[in-house]
Amino acid sequence: MTGFILFRNAVLRVLHHLDEALAVSGLIWIGILIIQILSFGAVDMEGLEAGDPAAVSGNGFMLLFIANLAMVIGSCWIAVEWHCYALEGKRPTSAFPSWNGKRILSYFFLSILIGIGIGMAVGLFAGVLFSLFGTMLSQSIGGLFLIVVIGLPAVFLFLRISPVLPAVALGNKLSFGDAWNATKPYSASIFQAAILSIAALIVVQFIAPVFGSGIVGLLYELAVGWLLLMVNVSLLSSIYELSLKGQLHD
Repeated sequence: MTGFILFRNAVLRVLHHLDEALAVSGLIWIGILIIQILSFGAVDMEGLEAGDPAAVSGNGFMLLFIANLAMVIGSCWIAVEWHCYALEGKRPTSAFPSWNGKRILSYFFLSILIGIGIGMAVGLFAGVLFSLFGTMLSQSIGGLFLIVVIGLPAVFLFLRISPVLPAVALGNKLSFGDAWNATKPYSASIFQAAILSIAALIVVQFIAPVFGSGIVGLLYELAVGWLLLMVNVSLLSSIYELSLKGQLHD
């Protein structure tokens, strides 16, 4: 088993089951799309990117908050439903996915907990790195250096403990320690998959300026965001299958 096979499996799972992927996520993502477009029209995005506090005020701030909240909750909703399909074969039974509030909110809060923990660990690593070598490395190599040296360990750590998320989606409990031990035999493959995940993100970010920062750029971000979400959730499902069930399906 290689990381390429692991990552390829995640991509093929979406492509081979595109109808189910759209059934699970389509209407939710359309709702997110509508909210994002509304907030885009109410907020000075260029000013926001430039750090101008006047770019967001009043209703614009509220819309931006709602848009971000909808994105996060909607993504967790889609993730839970896609895990259930990928791991248990539970196909969507209606045009709109069912809402399982307990699992979705557990997935949401667990994701935040993981993000905080990994953020602290990687932040400590980055602090030590820059205290030893200063900013010279980041200035000479640029953002790519930061993504690889800081982002790669973060993604790897996340993938190593990621089985806790599919477990929650299925209504099971799995400790971080058990997840870490279960993925240990596949560390090399997971590390390779983390490299491919980072590479995919770099490609997406490299292409993004072609579409600009207007509405076309927003639509590109949302379309690519959907694809990355589905592939990444599929990757977590594949790691869960491999580490806890000893098998892998596409």
